[in-house]
Amino acid sequence: MNGIDIKNLDEVIAKTFNEVTTAINAHNEKSLHMYSAALRALVELRREVTSK
Repeated sequence: MNGIDIKNLDEVIAKTFNEVTTAINAHNEKSLHMYSAALRALVELRREVTSK
């Protein structure tokens, strides 16, 4: 996948992980589900980018 900067992707993954942590600490189930889904998708994207 051309055009995806791994460093930027890693930063987005880290920010999303922080949002998951915040949602857990705030006991916000709706945000937890949303950010967890986003984090899973981002990690899969990173796997795809780095496997090529």
